[in-house]
Amino acid sequence: MPRAKSKAIAGDAGDSGGARKLEAESEGAQRQKKVKVVAMEKRESGAETRDPAREETVILPDSLDSASAASIQELLLSRRGSPVVVDAGQVNRVGVQALQVLISAAQTWRADGQSYKVRNPSSELVETLALVGLSADQLLLEGSSP
Repeated sequence: MPRAKSKAIAGDAGDSGGARKLEAESEGAQRQKKVKVVAMEKRESGAETRDPAREETVILPDSLDSASAASIQELLLSRRGSPVVVDAGQVNRVGVQALQVLISAAQTWRADGQSYKVRNPSSELVETLALVGLSADQLLLEGSSP
């Protein structure tokens, strides 16, 4: 007689892992909303158009953890081919995954011949760079040489 296979259902009373997963997804969605973009272009005739020659400012959230790394990556990739300024002034916590995203973006923009700079780095961001052995140039902090 074949055995019946049982499946765990997420959110089941005995499945606290499912509840934790939902909690983590909810927190990630909240962090994702905190990443902001400030378009530095003028809107003509009420139509929203993106001019690839004008800089856009991406404002990083206060916590650069693994959950925010994915949303930052998506946001930056959607602006590839355009000059970008990343404002890191409100960063309080920095994770290595988010640093990898920012360094990859700096290398990509540099390879594309586009303007990319990280402006207003918080002391936490600068300290974390030093802790992991990275230079300001690798992140293209404003004022560092290309």
